[in-house]
Amino acid sequence: MTVSARLSVVVPLHGGEEHAEECLESLRDQTLDDMEVILVGRPRGLRPPDNRFTLLTLGDGGDDPGTARNAGAAFATGRYLAFADPGSVVPADAYRALVGALDHTGSDLACGRIRTWTPYAPDKAPVPAQKARLRTHITRHQKLLDDPRAGGTVFRREFWTRHGFAFPAGLGEDFPVTIPAHVLSTSADVLGDVVCLTRGSRPPADPLRRLEAMLQVSDLLGRHAPQLRTAYDQRLAEGPDLDAVLEAVRDRVPDRLAEVLGRLGRLDPGAVERLPVLRRLQIHLAAHGMTGELAELRMFAASEIRHRGVLRRGLRPRRWYLDYPFRRDPRLPRSLFDATRDLRLVACVDDVRHADDRLALTGHAYIAHLDSGRSRIELWLQRGEERITLPVRRTRRPDVTADSRQSVACHDDSGFETVIALDTLPAGRWALHARVRARGVTRAGRAIGAPGERVFDAGNLRVSLTRDRGLTLGPRAAGGPHPDPGGHVSTVRWTESGELVLEGTGRCPAGRIVLERGAERHSWPARQDEETWTAAVGRTSEGLPLRSGTWRVLAPSPAGGDARVRLSPALIADPPRPRVTGFHEISVRTSRDGDLSLAVRPALGPHERGPYATRRRRAAAPRRTILRDAAVFDSYGGGQYSCNPRAVSEELARRHPDVEIVWVTRDGQFTVPPGVRLVLYGSREHEEALRTSRFVVANRRTQPGWYRKPRGQTVVQTWHGTPLKRLGLDLEGMPYAQRVPRDELARQVATWDLLLSPSPFATSALRGAFGYEGEILESGYPRNDVLFDPARARAARRRLGLPDDRRIILYAPTWRDDDTTGRLALDPVRAAGALGDDDVLLVRAHYLVARDMAIPNGDRIRDVSRFPDMADLLAAADVLVTDYSSAMFDFACTGRPMVFFTHDLERYRDEVRGFYFDFEAEAPGPVLGGADDVLDVLRYGDLGQSAARYERFARRYCPWDDGHASARVVARMRP
Repeated sequence: MTVSARLSVVVPLHGGEEHAEECLESLRDQTLDDMEVILVGRPRGLRPPDNRFTLLTLGDGGDDPGTARNAGAAFATGRYLAFADPGSVVPADAYRALVGALDHTGSDLACGRIRTWTPYAPDKAPVPAQKARLRTHITRHQKLLDDPRAGGTVFRREFWTRHGFAFPAGLGEDFPVTIPAHVLSTSADVLGDVVCLTRGSRPPADPLRRLEAMLQVSDLLGRHAPQLRTAYDQRLAEGPDLDAVLEAVRDRVPDRLAEVLGRLGRLDPGAVERLPVLRRLQIHLAAHGMTGELAELRMFAASEIRHRGVLRRGLRPRRWYLDYPFRRDPRLPRSLFDATRDLRLVACVDDVRHADDRLALTGHAYIAHLDSGRSRIELWLQRGEERITLPVRRTRRPDVTADSRQSVACHDDSGFETVIALDTLPAGRWALHARVRARGVTRAGRAIGAPGERVFDAGNLRVSLTRDRGLTLGPRAAGGPHPDPGGHVSTVRWTESGELVLEGTGRCPAGRIVLERGAERHSWPARQDEETWTAAVGRTSEGLPLRSGTWRVLAPSPAGGDARVRLSPALIADPPRPRVTGFHEISVRTSRDGDLSLAVRPALGPHERGPYATRRRRAAAPRRTILRDAAVFDSYGGGQYSCNPRAVSEELARRHPDVEIVWVTRDGQFTVPPGVRLVLYGSREHEEALRTSRFVVANRRTQPGWYRKPRGQTVVQTWHGTPLKRLGLDLEGMPYAQRVPRDELARQVATWDLLLSPSPFATSALRGAFGYEGEILESGYPRNDVLFDPARARAARRRLGLPDDRRIILYAPTWRDDDTTGRLALDPVRAAGALGDDDVLLVRAHYLVARDMAIPNGDRIRDVSRFPDMADLLAAADVLVTDYSSAMFDFACTGRPMVFFTHDLERYRDEVRGFYFDFEAEAPGPVLGGADDVLDVLRYGDLGQSAARYERFARRYCPWDDGHASARVVARMRP
């Protein structure tokens, strides 16, 4: 006779899971007796650890986790039922504890804490247990709504079967089961121990399907647990899934989407009332089928919302309303525009310093949308109901206005300073609170902290300043907050040349100090003396400053891996002030554990950055200016010294050395020839150059919002490629394409005096896409002049360290509007390994995604994503592999072969961007959908088979490229 197992654990598998073996090992090592594990799906290559594991192979639907879980639940024989993700690890005693609780209490389900597994927090690391709650319910323990994953839950099988629970197919989410199970249960046991270690998030589900499932859960809460529905519906309404669904709404919507939008009208009214005006408007318009108005509101939110403020209306009482679209539309209730929820408190502690038994605090506080000029600020420390009032000294903080991302309200007077006397502070845990009164409105609450976290000791107090909890003061913990690991940074100083010098005591953790941001890494040597070590962080190996962002400071270990570099406790309590060096402002930040980071941003002052500064500059702009013989150049919004502007700049400098050449840089990430002046995008120098220069040359629509073209100035728009993909006004109907608002596009185009064109085809396409009716110069593309200069090709090869006898294959895909991760369809490592020994693969990721990608370098593969100019790479390349990039039109003038890897052709053409011509019919080379096909053609194919089509393509799309386009443009600018 077969005896049923006590617990059945279902693990969905479809093959290829990276950590599945580790998951199965953790299930094998469970201390619970009488347990079965059912592996469901297509567990290719996995061997069950012992006879408690059963393989249940599925055909159709085997790759779907929901279908696999449901099949496993139907197959299970246990009295209890659990589900484990193949990427998770279950601690050895977890299931014994969960099942033991259910045996003891008779509850319908039991769950415990789920913790994220990382290399820095493995399952061996101790985690303090929390207090268990037995025979509780989700209505009494509402935190169960926060993490509704099934991985840490055991269900009573009879309860599961009685309610017919099932995971939705194709969704890959747990909440449609776990939340209803908690709601419908008689009681649940919540353990305080960690019962599941997970390696992070699953692949994102379709937002519309998730939203549908969330609305179903909302309806269930309305029937069975209305006290939970307000909080749940508020999270639904504020969540990213509703954002994504609303973003996809156009004038005409499919029936399924219309049905889901209509159900938004059933959201809990209390939840909707707590939302900001914009989201209330979106929900109302969507629920009432006003899709045209919803699209107009979306464009408003993308461009104009920061320039709209509040209005005071009514007699008794007078109320504040936001001046948003449709405010006077009689179809919409006035209450939708009530700004009560938008007038929120913004209170932040920016810094805290310890000296002489005192804490000196600086910060700012204001009410959103209301000027701070005549506001009142009160500060106090609070412990329970006890308060200690703090003195307040008001300070000027124009930087707060600059960083508020709006142009209507002035918060220059929102700053404060205060002092806390530690010798008179009663023992206990205290938190800083603030109250602001402005224009008849009062808001109070806990102050938050600036980015980064600082924890240090001041006498017998532990001072903690964190982003979420703000400033808290409590008893000093035994042992201090930061045990000295040795090798920490004890001194931070700046040299006159702008280098950041780190000095530490003891042994240096490594021979080099590394700064890392995403996939980008730079390193500098560390010098070890007898008792100290020193490292000077300056320009990178490319001779450039660090780009903007937050950089982790690391010390590579000889055994592998990186250790975080930490600040000494004294430096955490008194860190260096931000420093401006070159085009950047650099701030020192720490984590709760003292880990050191550097925050880098462009060195724009408070009157140079932000929408409010733009409005100020517009108002102060002089009506008349005298133009000087100068030209301002801007390539990709100040991102590069490259493309058509570079070619025109160099030709102008050769022919007219009397003209001052000014280049705009957004982040200091390129160098320029001697004699060229660099200005920071958005700075006063940039403003002065744009206002007084006779010429402006750019290759994108990137002029600042405050730019007003002076009389007599000539703006040359070079653009940056022949358009295969739809642009501008022609993107209507392409749901994934990123569009510029029509009024912003019209504003930019109105400033152009001359638009360059590489062909008659491009002339027609660009006119229509931009609605441009001005002069077009059919000159050919200046950037392609280098393709006719053998010396530039040889120079590029020398810079890459490649001899003339190696075949260079350049892989340069474009980016996808619907996928900003920039994942490469052609695996560079695999491709380089499959090519010939004399081949070298250059990989050029698109500039919009390159900084977040890690591409290995070696003898046969090079990451050239940060190579200064794409034109030099095209000059050096023997073969171009691309997809829909405009590089194909440039490269066509060389006559060298091209291969097109178009794995997503139908989707990209029909849904993402759309094309101006039949690409498959005209492409000047093989159009291939598989990576193996691409490699076969590169290794064995005859790349000259498309000669006739190639010739027609070049004749049509680059007829004027002859090496002299730059000269024709400069002749038109300075006849």
